[in-house]
Amino acid sequence: MPHESPDIWAMADLATPFAIRTAATLRVPDVVKDGPIPLVEIAHRCKAEADPLGRVLRFLVHRGVFTEPEMDVFGPNDASNALCSDVPDGPQPWLDLDGAVGRADLAFVELIEQVRGHHPAYPAAFGRSFWEDLAHNPQLSDSFDSLMETKSYGLAPLIAAAHDWSAYSLIADVGGGKGVLLAEILGAHPQLRGILVDLLGPARNAAEYLREQGVQERAEVVTASFFDPLPIHADAAIVCDVLGDWDDQDATRILGHCAQAVAPDGRVLIIELLPDTSRMTLFTEMDLRIMIYVGGRMRDLDRTQRIAAAAGLTVEDFTPLDNGYAIIECRPER
Repeated sequence: MPHESPDIWAMADLATPFAIRTAATLRVPDVVKDGPIPLVEIAHRCKAEADPLGRVLRFLVHRGVFTEPEMDVFGPNDASNALCSDVPDGPQPWLDLDGAVGRADLAFVELIEQVRGHHPAYPAAFGRSFWEDLAHNPQLSDSFDSLMETKSYGLAPLIAAAHDWSAYSLIADVGGGKGVLLAEILGAHPQLRGILVDLLGPARNAAEYLREQGVQERAEVVTASFFDPLPIHADAAIVCDVLGDWDDQDATRILGHCAQAVAPDGRVLIIELLPDTSRMTLFTEMDLRIMIYVGGRMRDLDRTQRIAAAAGLTVEDFTPLDNGYAIIECRPER
């Protein structure tokens, strides 16, 4: 039986994803979700030009997104409703071209030059690095922090339940944003105290969030960079979904500072998405994205063990989670 090739033209299409992202960025699905509306009114509400917007929407109608019950009147369907901004865990914030990740995806136009070794993609596309962009643009920074928090809400309960936290009195969440993971762990384990460590921007709402979660009396917020020696001491340091954003040299440096911040019999807990046969599509996509965005990389267990060893850590235990992430427990070699 001859092998059937995938539809390469469909896989290589750029018109459809850009049209979808344009509609999502302009919030067209929100505008039409209650029923068909004339194009002129849609354009007015979206602060767009009617003629080019109509051509985008008509293109999408013929690809199964939106309806056009009469000429220049567009309405919703299941596909467009899935793009509404109020859908819980929906794709709209990730596709928004005015947000950090949607904007970063535009750097894929420089993928060929990065592969050729000419220059990193993101700075070539936007004139400065991803992290510099966030530092200079509060809108991008806020959108990125929001997306990372959304990821943490799903991941934190799994981590809190999967590890034996009774071995510690004081834990530190290094690069923990506003404290979603730390609050979850402290809430589930009343004997624990915690330290949240992050830069001023990501941690600016941490004290308020920890107070809202009722754990503020057992939590401290410390403003610091994980690229510098950490001004803390704890029984365990957690590095959750952080190392992938950095190349091996920087990831080793982060882990080295975590190792120095824990007791001689303490632990460094690395939590990252690892490859398995059922999630290789997701893993390889994430690997490509973070290469483009920030020059980082996804790592399998073996590569993670190597950077841990370079940071003076020995992997002692490995706990897979249901979503493809794993808790990699390390101890300092000293």
